[in-house]
This record gives sequence, structure tokens and C-alpha cells, in this order.
Amino acid sequence: MGQFLEYVKMALDNIRFNKGRSFLTMLGIIIGITSVVTIVSIGNGLKKDVVDASNEQNNTVIVQTNTDVVSDPNSITGDDIAFLRTSLDESVQSVSAYTQTSGTIETRKGSFDAYILLTTPDYENAQYTDPLVKGNYFTDNDVANANMACVIDELTALYLFGNTDVIGMSIELKVDSSIQSVNIIGIRKTSQEMMAAEKQYQAMGMDKSISLEMPFTVSNAFGNPIEAFPAVSITAYDKEQAAGIAKNAVQILNSRHQNLGDSPFIQQKPMDFSDMFGSIMDGVTAFVALVAGISLVVGGIGVMNIMLVSVTERTREIGIRKALGAKTGSIVAQFLCESAIISGMGGIIGIILGAALTALITALGVGGIKAQLSFPAILVATIFSCSVGVVFGIYPARKAAKLSPIEALRRM
Repeated sequence: MGQFLEYVKMALDNIRFNKGRSFLTMLGIIIGITSVVTIVSIGNGLKKDVVDASNEQNNTVIVQTNTDVVSDPNSITGDDIAFLRTSLDESVQSVSAYTQTSGTIETRKGSFDAYILLTTPDYENAQYTDPLVKGNYFTDNDVANANMACVIDELTALYLFGNTDVIGMSIELKVDSSIQSVNIIGIRKTSQEMMAAEKQYQAMGMDKSISLEMPFTVSNAFGNPIEAFPAVSITAYDKEQAAGIAKNAVQILNSRHQNLGDSPFIQQKPMDFSDMFGSIMDGVTAFVALVAGISLVVGGIGVMNIMLVSVTERTREIGIRKALGAKTGSIVAQFLCESAIISGMGGIIGIILGAALTALITALGVGGIKAQLSFPAILVATIFSCSVGVVFGIYPARKAAKLSPIEALRRM
């Protein structure tokens, strides 16, 4: 133990004697460790945000046609959806179904491709939708009468008309060979994320994606009537009750469609988005951290080069120690100790800088990221940085130990 402490003391004395060179030797390790710690922390923060957002959306369940039993997947009618809405208790936020089609909108500005969401009135309250800021959503009466009414978002209104005061205005919608005049009855808020995405699209010269929400019964006028849906989406106010609500919905639909066979409807197997997104983020973070970790290898090579220079400079010292009886193992241990301390000190500085950078990113809210410091990453970085010093210090240490005392003293 005493001999080991002596090696440590000698290493520290040599580092202090060559401060500038020692710091430059550590620099590669410092940069590598700082990069790894910061990247892993950002990855952890992003993963937490994604998983939390996914967990918040676990209160929506989907009941679908059991295609193993029923040949026609479109078996959930509008009457079924209305019955579910009245039968399920007040814990249900919405019961809706939808399908999509495409068409063309004709305006004074020209012709634009449009994506048409044909849905039910309760889609207004579906979990993934933004609230209405003007007007109203279409009603059961609109569905029953197949009224040509639509809801658009703020950005679409601005794009088509230059303002959002468009309630009561009409647009010409063409689907296949049918052209219909559609009345705008509601404006839905456009999320900040969608605003930012559309600005990027327009900056790239891409047209705004026009979208409309309409009663599903208007499909009759377009020559492709929708009689039923393959699935119904049910959003509960409390995600703890979602599973029970889905079970009740399955029982109700099975009871209403006994003629279709045994258990014609089932709950769609929920995807564990939390695990899926978490795994993706872990993989991306690990890959980027690995790329950043390459600088640690470069730093290790720097340690080896400087230690080789140190061996050359300290040939006299090595020769005297060996002439006085120092064993090969002692010489190896001395130089390995020095390279490990240099790498370890670089690792500690890198960890401190990484933690500080992580805190700064979180405090400034860069990109909305809330970086989360990873203690396992810090532990791994510490072990790795010390290992770099040992691994890349072996060759210079062995070279020093193999020096002949006579040769070493002759080079003085």
C-alpha cells in the first residue's frame, strides 16, 4: 500500500511539473466525457418527455371488428356509435369513428389537394384533437341530413381566405367527379407544433396541407356511401377506467350483432407506446453517445503519445531506479499509475462540465429540452476514462520497464 501511494505521489509531482502538457493530454478525455454525459442526459430528457406524453394518451381505447369471425370489417354502424355514446356512463369523453378520403378545393387562389376526415359528431371531443375557437361542430342532425358542413383549422382558413372570420363562407369541394358547395361552420385551433411544421413546409416550397372534417354521411353525395366503420375510438376522462369501458363497449356491440357470430367485436390490442418510444430513444442515444465516445479513443491515443514522450525524457530516472534494484513490475506500475491518474482527472473534469452543460441546457430551455442527468452514465464514464489511461498506458509502461539500466544510463 505504501509503495502504491509512493507511485501516486510521483505521478502527481510529474503532472504538476508539466501542467500545460498534462492538461493538453487530458483534453481529449475531457471532451469525450463531456460529450457522452451531455448527450446521454439530453437523450434521457427526451425519453422522459416522450414517455410521459404517451402515458397521458393511454385513456383512449379502440374497439374493432374481429376479422377472424366477421368477413366484412366495416360492421360498426352510426347507430351503434350513437347507442354506445348514450349507454356508456359519464366517464366517457367521446365515442367516435372516422374514415378518410381525398379531394380538391377550388378557390380564387387556385386548386388545392384536400384531405377529408369523414367522422361522427363526437370527434369534436376526441383526445387527439385541438379545441374549436370559432363556430360549432356538426351535430347529429347534420349527420342525419347529410348536410354539407365542415370544420377547418385556423391555418387552413388563413391560407385559403387570409383571415379566420370565415364562418358561414363556402368552398367548392370536388371528390372524384362530384362537386359540392361546403359550408364552413367551425374553426379548430392550430397547434404551435403544426404552425411550425407548416412554416417549414412553405419555406421548402411545399403547399399547405388542406384538411376538412365533415359528417360521414356526406359520402353519399360523393358516390361512395359509408355505411359502417371498422373500429370505434372511445376516450375516457380517467385512464384508469379505460379498460373497463372498453370491455363494456365490446359486450354492447356483441349483443347488438349476435347474428355476426360469436364475439364479432374485440378490443384492439393496445400498443405499449411508452416501451416502444423508450426503446427507440435508448437506441438513438446509445448510438450518438457511441459516436461521441470515439473522441475518448482519440484521447487515449494522446495519453499514450505523451507517456511515450515521458518515458524518453525520464530515461535517466528509469536507469537509476533499475540500477538500484527496482523490479520491472515497479516501473510498469509507476507509469500505469500516472496514465490512469491523468485519464481519471480528465474524466472528473469532463463529468463536471457535462453536468454543468446539462443544467445550462435545461435552464435555458433550448428546444424545449429538459435534460436529465444520468448517474449510470456518469459511473460508466468514470470507469471508462480510467480504463483508457490503463489500456493506453500499458505500452509506454512496458517500454520503460524493458529499458536496460546500462543503456538507460548511457543515454544520459
